[in-house]
Amino acid sequence: MHAWSPNPWALVAITAGVAGVLLGLLLSLFAFSGPGYRYHLWRWEAETLTSNLFTRIGIGPDGAGEGQPEALQRYFALTSRVRAELELPEPDRTLIDTLISERAAYENDVERLIEHRIGDAIQQAGLQEPLPLFGQVKVTWPPVDIELTSPPRLLVRSPRDRIERKGDTLLKNDLTLRQIEEIERETTSDTTVSLVVSIGGLAAYPAIVRDDRSYDALLDTSAHEWVHHYLAFHPLGQKWGDGGDSETLNETTASVAGRELANLVRGAHPEPLPADADGRAPAAPPATIDYNEEMRRLRLEVDALLAGGRVEEAERTMEERRLFFAENGIYIRKINQAFFAFYGTYADGPASSNPIGPKIERVWELTRDVGQFLRLMRNVETARELDDLLSRLEATGAGK
Repeated sequence: MHAWSPNPWALVAITAGVAGVLLGLLLSLFAFSGPGYRYHLWRWEAETLTSNLFTRIGIGPDGAGEGQPEALQRYFALTSRVRAELELPEPDRTLIDTLISERAAYENDVERLIEHRIGDAIQQAGLQEPLPLFGQVKVTWPPVDIELTSPPRLLVRSPRDRIERKGDTLLKNDLTLRQIEEIERETTSDTTVSLVVSIGGLAAYPAIVRDDRSYDALLDTSAHEWVHHYLAFHPLGQKWGDGGDSETLNETTASVAGRELANLVRGAHPEPLPADADGRAPAAPPATIDYNEEMRRLRLEVDALLAGGRVEEAERTMEERRLFFAENGIYIRKINQAFFAFYGTYADGPASSNPIGPKIERVWELTRDVGQFLRLMRNVETARELDDLLSRLEATGAGK
């Protein structure tokens, strides 16, 4: 007779699995599933439940295996070939389907390898947590778990007279341009404008990570989404959806911390992939303007016009500047209040005028340690608390 000592991850996965199956069954019985463009996140959770369960209890590919680096090279070389074909005036759809089918053979190995490397970076940053009842055992929580796929699109709404996210809706990922424009027309009114945007990832569990981007972009997105998973167990993440600055605080913190975790991975596991085989599309002619500078200038101008009640002038300015971008090699389908409402959530980017971005970057400059940075930011729930944190760090001379 031996004492029963199950794998803790197995217990967690099995419990979550049973709950997920029951929830999926209930939703499938009662949820409306008629025609429409909505993306149902519960279906994603149900569809990925089995593979996620097997991975957590140790069944399936090992991210530290010998063949994974070669799989990574093949995966991103094929991604570059697909993107190069899509750039042609008349893409060969049969060839594209063949390349994507071949790439799928390497997908699981690449997912496990990236999870393993990000997990190592998390450990290096000192972000592992003691296991309940086994305090000497530290684990990564939540476990890093990604799925390379095509993320849903996002319908973003904003009032016309100001820039503010007012309700987002997940949409199916295979919408045509005609369907996208139809949805935008139906959700735009005299008081509200909307925009359907593509996203690079979504902090479901496992995280949905866009599969047709470069290695560096995929690494950044995977780390970014794990930070959202991590923050969900702390005050900052639990404020998501409460309005105000909660989304901006969350997204900007995840951007900075995800970027630095990805940099730790790059330092530990350099990947000198060729420029034409690293998942990027063929290089476009260089833009003749500074995108960041021009977009930041436009955002400030639009803010001023809307603050003065000059809504129509603000909209004309955004369209004129969109055409200006296109003339200089930067193609953006639509720039409106919803565009800035979405991209402005990432306050470290040029589409934002929110002072939260520079303040969070300053917290990073004063800590220069992603573990310390996250342990501080995870308890910040408001812009005022961010100011208080920054004042304390400045007063103690952190980073000097």
